Amino acid sequence: MKRSHPLVFPTSQVYWFMAGLVLVYLVVAVCLAPAGIYLVSRGFVTAFLRYHAAPVILLLGVPCGIYLMAWRASDVFAWMVSPRVFEWDVTGFQVGDTRVAWRDITELVEHYDLDRVVLRHRTGRYKLRLNLWRDSERLYEVMLERVVPPLLRRVEEEVAAGEEVAFGPVRLSSEGLTYKRRLMRWEDIESIRIQNEHDQGVSSREVIIDADGKTRKIDESKIVNAPVLLAYLSGRLAG
Repeated sequence: MKRSHPLVFPTSQVYWFMAGLVLVYLVVAVCLAPAGIYLVSRGFVTAFLRYHAAPVILLLGVPCGIYLMAWRASDVFAWMVSPRVFEWDVTGFQVGDTRVAWRDITELVEHYDLDRVVLRHRTGRYKLRLNLWRDSERLYEVMLERVVPPLLRRVEEEVAAGEEVAFGPVRLSSEGLTYKRRLMRWEDIESIRIQNEHDQGVSSREVIIDADGKTRKIDESKIVNAPVLLAYLSGRLAG
């Protein structure tokens, strides 16, 4: 049985898009004023040029505006060209002409600050922009339910066979975790937890590892298959 999630407009990014558009428009308007083309009033241009930060805004306004629109508000452009429905069933998901089987997904990387998950599969990758789809929390849960268990079984088999498994900057083995070339043995690991951070309007999530009297913080977006790693660690430490 197929389930579907309709496309929704990313209203949370409209503010970034409008801020970038205003910056670009302001710089263009001021630059065109000497040629007698006034996109804003002459009085506004005169007052703006007297402002002490005007040179900085004129120099950086366009690149900053493009950054805000193309990066911070990129989901607005993605919404314009995206198919209208995200469909999934027990075998995989389909968006427009893109069809991916759950069993073919080999890696997932979460970008908490952008509300998206990058799924790598056997023939490429798919960027799942969660805030573009209605009931995104359920969609995220479905993705974890279908992708994490088979990847976790594979990790358990590899570790049991004496192999070392890489999760980006973190490496997992039967001895413990290795981060920045330092091994944290299982008996020295006291706790592992997730901590949300919010700094200057940007949200992020970190994996906090307390081991051997020291605390290590790792940006979750740099960890490949972070939910798989956390699932393994939860079972290992609980045992």
